[in-house]
Amino acid sequence: MTGPLPTCSVVIPCYNQARYLADAIRSVRQQTHQPIECIVIDDGSTDRTSEVAAELGAHVVRQANAGVSAARNAGLSAARGDLVVFLDADDVLLPAALERGASALVAQPAAAAVVSRCEVMDEHGAPIAVRHHDVDPSNLYSGWLLRNFVWTPGAAIFRRPALAELGGFCTDYGPAADYAIYLRLARDGRIAYLPGFSVRYRQHATSMSRDPALMLRATQLALQREGREAPQWLRGDIKRGRRAWRNWYGEQIVHHLRAARHARQWNARHTKAALVLLWNCPGLVLHQATRKIRRARTTFLRSPSPVRKARR
Repeated sequence: MTGPLPTCSVVIPCYNQARYLADAIRSVRQQTHQPIECIVIDDGSTDRTSEVAAELGAHVVRQANAGVSAARNAGLSAARGDLVVFLDADDVLLPAALERGASALVAQPAAAAVVSRCEVMDEHGAPIAVRHHDVDPSNLYSGWLLRNFVWTPGAAIFRRPALAELGGFCTDYGPAADYAIYLRLARDGRIAYLPGFSVRYRQHATSMSRDPALMLRATQLALQREGREAPQWLRGDIKRGRRAWRNWYGEQIVHHLRAARHARQWNARHTKAALVLLWNCPGLVLHQATRKIRRARTTFLRSPSPVRKARR
């Protein structure tokens, strides 16, 4: 490839994750593609987020806490690069991530974004072995309706003007706002898949993706919008996608609620999750209740009841 690659801005929204932020910023500084603008959006943090960012030479934008989507949108407004990446503060870019993404967008001028895979690590940075689902690059939209194979936003690189034209990230969808963007671009055939890995995705107890009730609400809202905006011939696929996500996160909620009950650690958060489950997955709730009743009946009939002995 000849000629310079497009310039890049990396936006890092951060809310009380100063303990990870230094690694994220260093991963931007170590990219093989320059020039790079690194912007940290301090979303009302009460820790040393701003200080850490300033010490490492990042451009810091402070705002009252407004959520991750609003923080990303603030970064989009502040960015000046041709391309933009939204790196979560607890993730790190692989050294050639921006070069790979920029090169792919140069090679595919019709694409508004390219997405890639991520490696997974624990809170200390140790690798976690995971299974990646197959991706059909020729039909990304259908695949995305059933599962989000871009596990963290840092694995996507956008043309900044194209994302701005869409209005950035919807603040109503919480952790599924990036998913809604992928669906919107894929529906128009304006997003491409780049094989390989671009980012290391950190999993820890405070990750939003570890809250299945939150993720269920968010993905359902994003797919509701798809159902309103997509052509009629796609509505059936969208309904199947909503059902798949309800089953996926619904089963996780059931597992978490069951664990909390057995550990006698039930609290208001679990009650809220149960209400989310009931509202979004009534069929699953009925199925679980029926199974529980059947098990209880079987246990009762097998127990040596004095009443039943007397009747015999």
